[in-house]
Amino acid sequence: MEVVNLLKFLNNVHDLYTLEVSRCNRELVNFLDLMTEDEQFTRSIDLGLIYLHQRTIDQYTIVDGLNRIVSLSLLLHAVCECYKKTSPQNDKAIKTIRTKYLFSGSKVKLHLQEEDADLYLKIINGERLSGIEKSKPMFVLLHNFWTQIKEEKLQASNIFKMLQKINIVLVDTDEVSKRDLYYRLNKNNRKINQIMMIDNYLKENGVLNIWEDLKSSYCVEKDDIILFLRDFFLTKFNYKKFSPDRLYESFVNYFETMMLYMSEDILMKNIKRSAMLYYNMLNVNFKNEDIRHAFINIKRHNGTDTYPYILSVYEDYHTGNISETIFIEILNTIDEYLKNRQVSGQNINFNELVQYLNSLISFK
Repeated sequence: MEVVNLLKFLNNVHDLYTLEVSRCNRELVNFLDLMTEDEQFTRSIDLGLIYLHQRTIDQYTIVDGLNRIVSLSLLLHAVCECYKKTSPQNDKAIKTIRTKYLFSGSKVKLHLQEEDADLYLKIINGERLSGIEKSKPMFVLLHNFWTQIKEEKLQASNIFKMLQKINIVLVDTDEVSKRDLYYRLNKNNRKINQIMMIDNYLKENGVLNIWEDLKSSYCVEKDDIILFLRDFFLTKFNYKKFSPDRLYESFVNYFETMMLYMSEDILMKNIKRSAMLYYNMLNVNFKNEDIRHAFINIKRHNGTDTYPYILSVYEDYHTGNISETIFIEILNTIDEYLKNRQVSGQNINFNELVQYLNSLISFK
């Protein structure tokens, strides 16, 4: 670990890269608010830990701390915009700021991901933004910087005095998984994209193509993949309650446990098969009229909470472990339970019915 000034750090690096799963969010930092807390700049400001992976002597990957670095870059850009063409001295200072902190040669130092990169480049290069782009956290913070500098008549020299007081602690992450560390540091952040985390994990394991095919073939609607994984894991882990904010964690736990018994390819093909079955359930996609009719009734009687159990039974039916007759009997029994639940208005314990159905399967 090393304590450094954030401004000095940005000056010394040539390239700052980001993880594929990392995105800017609303936790950006308004550095100008720090000036009101200490107008005389008598004390240092501690902005905590920033986790990095050092790629070369002056190239880093940001594992955690992206929002603070983006915020500093936006403030520096705002200073440049507010003071450009005000005097030859200021124009020279602006050129120095851009050369030292924002650019490495003709390219920006900070390499963001996808839509974040597009917006950041537009902002730094002064390009026209759409209404949607202006609603993004990056532009909102930039606009706040512009407003505060102009309305409070903040001097660039004072802004730099404040920035010279901001320290961070750099933590090298060379020996750990960057993605897993990012997840552990941010797992209480509801903004984290759980599916993107899974994408990246499966890419690392060489089976992203099967996963992408699964999503495009059987998870047509936006939330279908979440619904499938929720119900899939409710059965696999015997969860009483599933947290979508722990989806990546559940997926990795399941995947790495199952890899003890089979290859990544076979495991992903099994998950894809389950996704296909779940797609049939959601869309009542069955040639057998009795099965189709049973699923229509289950949907009609608000039985989606029984889907995790039905999926596990459907898998047994699909692999030939139970007969079509037993599968239909189970579906009809579940529908009777749902009808009684609707009539009574009470949430009758489904677990008791599950015990009965399991004994029925064992007996048959």
